[in-house]
Amino acid sequence: MFECLILGDSIGVGIAKEINARYARQCDVTAVERATTDQILAWRKPRKVYGACIFAIGSNDEPGAATAAKLSGVRQSITTRRVIWLLPYSRERAYLVNSVAIRFGDETLDLMRFRSKDHVHPISYSDVAEALLGRP
Repeated sequence: MFECLILGDSIGVGIAKEINARYARQCDVTAVERATTDQILAWRKPRKVYGACIFAIGSNDEPGAATAAKLSGVRQSITTRRVIWLLPYSRERAYLVNSVAIRFGDETLDLMRFRSKDHVHPISYSDVAEALLGRP
């Protein structure tokens, strides 16, 4: 059976609601509002092997080498065949998350493609879910 995981912060919470409303085999969700990379690293990691993961991480962290190392730690802690990172609206944070995604050969979806009122959260999580679920 195909297993999926959505991991992250409030953006992960929002996207999980949309994806799980559309997807018959619902994804596991480990996401909470305002989660930082430090907090996510401290969470108990699932023992499942996932077919795909969506990571909504980095919006609540200060950009820098320490955060990049922590993001890499999160990536290494999850067993999966495919990861799609949601790149934050903040360009500095997006570049940092993207650099980690490149290092692991992961995919990205830039949230900048989607309208936002607060430059942190998309106005329509439905649009983001559609973009994610439309991927091959």
